[in-house]
Amino acid sequence: MLKKLSIRNFAVIDALDLEPGAGLNIFTGETGAGKSIIISALGFLLGERSGSDILRPGSASAEVEGEFAADNLPEALVRRWAIRGGAFKIRRQADPKGRTRASINGAPATLSQLSETGGFLVDFHGQNEHQSLLKPEVQRDLLDRYGKLEREAATVSSAWQSARALEDALNAVSMSEDERARLLDLYRFQLGEIESANLKEGEEEELETLWPRLKNSEKLSLLSGEAHVLIEEAAGGSEKALEKLKALSALDPSGEQFTARLSSAAIELRDLSGELRAYARGVRCDPGEVDRCLSRLEKLKSLKKKYGADIPAVLARMEELRLKVNGLEDLTLDRSELERKLASARRTLEKAASALHERRLAAAKKLSAEILKEAEGLGFKEVKFSVDAAYDEAALTSSGGDSVEYLFTANPGYPLRPLRYTASGGEMARIMLALKTALSRADRIGSQVFDEVDAGVGAVTGRLVGQKLARLAAHKQIFCITHLPQVAAFGSSHFFVEKGVKAGLAAAAVRLLDGAGREREIARMLGGKKQSTELGLKHAKELLAEAVA
Repeated sequence: MLKKLSIRNFAVIDALDLEPGAGLNIFTGETGAGKSIIISALGFLLGERSGSDILRPGSASAEVEGEFAADNLPEALVRRWAIRGGAFKIRRQADPKGRTRASINGAPATLSQLSETGGFLVDFHGQNEHQSLLKPEVQRDLLDRYGKLEREAATVSSAWQSARALEDALNAVSMSEDERARLLDLYRFQLGEIESANLKEGEEEELETLWPRLKNSEKLSLLSGEAHVLIEEAAGGSEKALEKLKALSALDPSGEQFTARLSSAAIELRDLSGELRAYARGVRCDPGEVDRCLSRLEKLKSLKKKYGADIPAVLARMEELRLKVNGLEDLTLDRSELERKLASARRTLEKAASALHERRLAAAKKLSAEILKEAEGLGFKEVKFSVDAAYDEAALTSSGGDSVEYLFTANPGYPLRPLRYTASGGEMARIMLALKTALSRADRIGSQVFDEVDAGVGAVTGRLVGQKLARLAAHKQIFCITHLPQVAAFGSSHFFVEKGVKAGLAAAAVRLLDGAGREREIARMLGGKKQSTELGLKHAKELLAEAVA
């Protein structure tokens, strides 16, 4: 779960420190106040791509830091990031050019590592996610996630790639000698260019983090050295002042509070002084290293321009080229041998795809029953829901031979039809909530985010949504942005988001509401005017009382 979240200079947020609770955390406020920005900042922290537009105007950088409990992390990640004590921090910054750098538990982390770790920490359900549920590939991936079929799906993908490589080799045998030679020269050149670069995932992020330090090494050395001298002087002064306060406390015990505070500050100053001294010594002014770093960044930029949007894409292209070269070079195999190997590879693929299909069918049956059970508690009177996994052996792809479709009807007497043709906006939001509830029992993710999951539903259904979220929050940490007072009433922690102006710029602020504050905010959400405040407050108190009952 998320224990603390600190946001600095991110969009309309100037400075925000948030300590959410363990249950249902509700966020309310006027439209445009900045509620969704908080969720965007959390997504940025956990690996979502960003641009320079997230930076608050006039700021040198944006920064988000989160402290998380490590309960739900796999042991391999706990060891990788040397996590001890059950909690760790993730930090990510962005500069005006959109470049970012990040760390996990103090160690540099790449974007893919952030995403990998974040996938075990928070599950996001944004305002537009129900639209993604209309896509068959998303429906299939959710089914695999529910059934824990990722390993079987990876086996099918690997078998499909092997079959494709043999198909390429068979095609190569059928080529003319000139055409094969031309392609072989091209692929060898491209493969050699990538291989000679010795790429590593995460290298680019490390270089972009290192480059500003190398470029400004002299200035950094001077500034850190001067700061160290000043802090060392301040530390000495604080220790002298501490002796005076100890004498004061001996005469007046009420002065002990000053002694304790200064003692803590003196220790912090000494620690900071030592860290700055070590930092100053570590800053190297090496023109050769500056040139090497810049040259390497230019090389990576050139490779990305030719072969992929990022380094992982370039590495994937390298593997693809390697297979193509091997296929063109291996002319010792005659056509009949290649056909035999291809037939064997296809049998392996078909066997793996068939086994995956059987597992998907079992998972589909179980998921259908769970979603139906959850949906019946969300205001549907006679809802029908089914997950269909149709298999076509003649249409195998890297994801198998299944065409997964979620079927739905909320109208008695009407047949099941694909969800994308039948569900309204409000129905889609509730089906997604039912699906997320079912998935939450199947995975180990500790926190879930719902950004306006109640969109398109009315007051009566809103209360049912609130109940569902509250039950889900008994086992998971939930973050919910809502405009419905019927949902907000179920929150165990209620945060109010409002937008003001600071130094001429819009600035969002968040505060945790107490009991009276919750009553006033829910009354506002109900639409009460000044002359009807007492009536609005009465209704708000009733909603809160019903939520507790």
